[in-house]
Amino acid sequence: MSPDEARADVIAWSVERARIRLAAAERELDAGVPQLAADHAYYACFHLLTAIFLHEGLTLKRHSALRSALHERLIQTGRLDRRWGVVFDRLAELRTKSVYAALFALDAETGRAVVDDAGKLSAELRRLLPPT
Repeated sequence: MSPDEARADVIAWSVERARIRLAAAERELDAGVPQLAADHAYYACFHLLTAIFLHEGLTLKRHSALRSALHERLIQTGRLDRRWGVVFDRLAELRTKSVYAALFALDAETGRAVVDDAGKLSAELRRLLPPT
């Protein structure tokens, strides 16, 4: 397998992981666990951003690097509206809290809004990927 083929496989895998994570977010909401839904919602967008940047030849190894690249390469260049940066920043903040804050809880209404926002951001990010 050539490096280009391997990269295409990782991109396809990342897009599929994003789909799986968004579906998992919906299931967690239905199960009454909105904080896990928020975690899955973040990773859905994370995987799509990873795919976009990998397609552009950029490999990022830290969550903070991915967040910086989103703002520098997509938002500041006008490829993505600023509101999506705000959405991703909120997702990142909630993911951090869901992983590291011992008593973190999220109400169902906020969980629903977060998952809905992640779905909309995911649609915008898929638009930046080449057709498969």
